[in-house]
Amino acid sequence: MTLQIEEPAAVSENESIGLEVRAWMVRKQLKQADIAQLLGFAQKNVSNRLRGQIPFRIDELLAIASYMDITLAQLLGNEIVNEKNPHPADGGSSGVAGGRLDLPTSRL
Repeated sequence: MTLQIEEPAAVSENESIGLEVRAWMVRKQLKQADIAQLLGFAQKNVSNRLRGQIPFRIDELLAIASYMDITLAQLLGNEIVNEKNPHPADGGSSGVAGGRLDLPTSRL
């Protein structure tokens, strides 16, 4: 009988952000209801964001960081803040970041 070990599922950027926010909520002894009241949401909307099902907007993250009296960089953590090549939101290679930039060569 062979024991098979499952690889952990990859964590999306939205899930990573949710995990960081949740960790700070624990440190600051805050509940989802506190964040919901701060952002003017129903608690289920905060839950969806913390699980990565809905992305946090930057203004929401800034409000949370301010409420917790920490910087946005502290809230998100080094791994997220120092990401050098984030994946485009649409998953494609459009634009320069993460894609390819073709410059015209006719004037060279």
